[in-house]
Amino acid sequence: MSDTPLLEAPDASPWTVFFSYSRSDQKRALPIIRALESAGYKVWWDGLLEPGSVYLNATEHALENAKAVVVLWSETSTKSHWVLDEAMSGRSNRCMVPLSIQSVQAPLGFRQFQTIDFEKWRGDAAAPEARELLAAVAALHGREAPEPRPAPIAGWDVLSRRRLLVGGASVTVAGLTSAAIWNGLRASGRLAQNGIVVLPFANLSPDPAFSYVSSGLASEIRASLAGNPALRVVGETSSEALASQALDASAIARKLGVSWLLEGVLRVENAAAALQVSLSDGDSGFQVWTETFANSIENLLALKDDVAARIVSKLTAEMTNEPTRSAPVSTDNAAAFNEYLKGVELYRLSRDNETDLAALAHFEVAISLDPRFAAAHAARAKSLTVLGNGSAKISAAAEYYDQAASAAAEAVRLGPDLADTHSTLGFVLFQAQLKVREARAPYERSRELGGGDASVLARYAGYSAATGRYDDALAEVVRAIGLDPLNPTLHRALGFVQYSAGDYEKSIESVEQALQLNPELGDAYARIGAALIYLDRPEEGLAACEKERNALVKYPCQAIGFARINNQPAADEAMKHLVSEYGDSGLYQQAQVLAQWRDADGAMARLQDAKRAGDSGLTYLGIDPALDPLRSRPDFAQLREVLGFDRVP
Repeated sequence: MSDTPLLEAPDASPWTVFFSYSRSDQKRALPIIRALESAGYKVWWDGLLEPGSVYLNATEHALENAKAVVVLWSETSTKSHWVLDEAMSGRSNRCMVPLSIQSVQAPLGFRQFQTIDFEKWRGDAAAPEARELLAAVAALHGREAPEPRPAPIAGWDVLSRRRLLVGGASVTVAGLTSAAIWNGLRASGRLAQNGIVVLPFANLSPDPAFSYVSSGLASEIRASLAGNPALRVVGETSSEALASQALDASAIARKLGVSWLLEGVLRVENAAAALQVSLSDGDSGFQVWTETFANSIENLLALKDDVAARIVSKLTAEMTNEPTRSAPVSTDNAAAFNEYLKGVELYRLSRDNETDLAALAHFEVAISLDPRFAAAHAARAKSLTVLGNGSAKISAAAEYYDQAASAAAEAVRLGPDLADTHSTLGFVLFQAQLKVREARAPYERSRELGGGDASVLARYAGYSAATGRYDDALAEVVRAIGLDPLNPTLHRALGFVQYSAGDYEKSIESVEQALQLNPELGDAYARIGAALIYLDRPEEGLAACEKERNALVKYPCQAIGFARINNQPAADEAMKHLVSEYGDSGLYQQAQVLAQWRDADGAMARLQDAKRAGDSGLTYLGIDPALDPLRSRPDFAQLREVLGFDRVP
C-alpha cells in the first residue's frame, strides 16, 4: 500500500498477499511484487486501483483476508502512518513479513522481527533474499516454498503478448556497468550536441494514484520532442534505467552522450495539476532553466503542450545549428487525452487480460470523446493485437486482429503525419494478419516519419529483415540502439537482423549484449542456441537452449540440437513436449523441427496448418534456416507466394 488514504470499495477478492509500501518506493517494490506473483500468489497492492479512484473498504478487506502482509521498510515508509497501520495489522494477525530496501531501523514495535535485507537485490528470484521471502510467505500459507521463477521488473519484456509493439524492457545493474556498452556508445557520438534525455517525472501528489499523470506526461513530452527532426531524444527504457541509479545530471549525460537533461516534478491537489520542469546542461550538470506549469487535472493536454512548446523554444535559443519545430498534435480534447493517458498506463502494466481489457476501455472512451484522436486509435489497435495474441481460440484471435487492422487503418487516416500510426498498421498487417506485401507501404512511411522513435525503427527493422532487406534492417536497428542504448530488446532485434542474414557469430554477440542488460530476456538463450546449432556447434547450442525459460522456443531448439548429435530419444522427448504443451499454438515450431529431421512432407503439412491458423511464426518463413531443406519444393514456393514474400517490392 501507499501512504495515502483510500476510500470506497470495489468487489471483494481473495487476496493472499498484501504488499505495504510507500509510493515513493514503487520502482523498488514492483520487482518484488512480480517475484511473488511469479511464485503463484495473488498480491494486493495499490497499483491495482483505478487511477484517480480511492477505495478504503477494498484495502481493509484485502488486509484482513491476506495470509501474508509483506511490509517494505525504507526511510519514507517508516514515517508513513498508512504503512505503519498496515504493518500493525500484519503483526496482530501474526502474518507480517518485513523487508528493507535501505539501511534503516524498523519503527518501534517492529524491531523484534527479523527483517529480510533487499537493499542489494537486483531482481533475481533465485537470490538468497528472494528465496527467504518466498519461504516465509509459503510457510504462512502452510506449504513448501515454490521453486523460484524469474520475475520481470517494471517495464519488463513480455514476448508472447507484446513482441515488438513495446520497445521497453528491464535493465539490470550488470548491464549498466558494462564497459563494452558504454565505450561503444561514447565512441559513436550518435546523440552529440542536440541530444536530450527526458527523465521520469516524480509524482509528489497527495494521492499516489496520479502516477499515471506523471508517467504519461513524461512519455508524451518525450514523444513530442522525438518527433522533432532537430533533436535526438533518448528512448524510454534508457531514460528510466539511468534515472533509477544514484547519478547526477552530468554523469547521466556522459553515460548517454547527450547535452541536455529534462526533469519534472508533478503535484496534483484539489483538481489542479502543477508540473515543475527543469533543463540541465549535460557538461556542467547545472540547471539552465526551470519553470512551473499549472492547469486543471481535466486539462492535462494543455499542460503537456505548454511544456513541450516551451522546451522546444528554450532549446531553439540554446542550439543555433538546426531549426526546431513542434511534433504534430493528435487531439485537442482534454478529456480524451486524460482517458488516453489512463489507458497507456494500464497497457504498460501488461499484467494480464484484465489490465489489457481495462486499457482498451480507456482508449475507446477517449475515441468516443474525440473520434478523430489518431493516437487513441493506434493505441486501441495495439491493445486489440495483444488481446488477439493472448486468445486461446483461433476464431477469437482472428476477430481481434481484424478489429486491430481497422483501428490501425483509421489511425493512419486521421494521423497521416504520425509515425506510430503507420508503424502500428504495418505491424498488425504483418504479424497479426500475415499480409506481407501490404505491410510494406505503412512500414516505409513510418521509417520516413519516425527517425526519432526507437520502437518505430525497430519494428521497421524486424519487417525488413524478415523480408530479406538486410541493409535497410541493419541501418534502422542501429539507429534505434543509438536512441535507446540500454533497451535490451533493441540489441536482441539487432541479433535477429544479423541472424536473418546468416551472420550467426555477430548475432550471438548482439543477443549476449542484450542479456547483459536483462539476464531474464525472453527467448534470448534459444536464439543463441539456434545460432550455435547452425554454426555446427550443437553441443554448445544445447547448453544455451537449456537456459531458455520460454518453452515454446526451447523445445524446438532442443529437438533440433539433440537430433544433430544423434540423440534421437532426447529429440523425440522435446518434440513430444512441444506438441502436448502447445498444440496448435506451436505449429510453426513443429514444422521447424520436422524440416530439420528431414521429414519434409510432415513439415509442409504443419506449415499449411499454421497458415490456416494464422500463426505469426510464418513471418520468419523467408529467412529461417530451419526451413532450408524445404526451399526447393514447389509447395513451399507456393506458400511463400500466397503469403506475399515474393511480391514485396
